[in-house]
Amino acid sequence: MFDLDEYRTGPFILDANRLPGSRRFMAPEEWNKGAIIDQVTNVFTLGRTAAEFLGTGATSVDAWMGTDRMRLVTLKATSENRSARHQSVREFVEDWKSVD
Repeated sequence: MFDLDEYRTGPFILDANRLPGSRRFMAPEEWNKGAIIDQVTNVFTLGRTAAEFLGTGATSVDAWMGTDRMRLVTLKATSENRSARHQSVREFVEDWKSVD
């Protein structure tokens, strides 16, 4: 799930005011010129994707259709604070797989 026009082989510094894409999947840093776009950004997108599938776009307890542990992993992945997110896609996947 990525835009081939915007594909880069590794982390990069955003040189525009924002990246193109669907707002509901975009991490906060994708709106800030000069921000680092990397795996932590991808983790946010994966978390928003989980929220779309399991919470009809929301992570509230009332909307969530997955397990509570899945919701907690998704909340971590979609934190507004980059340093609070999983720091790699691998870390996110390992956390997701550990859900019982």
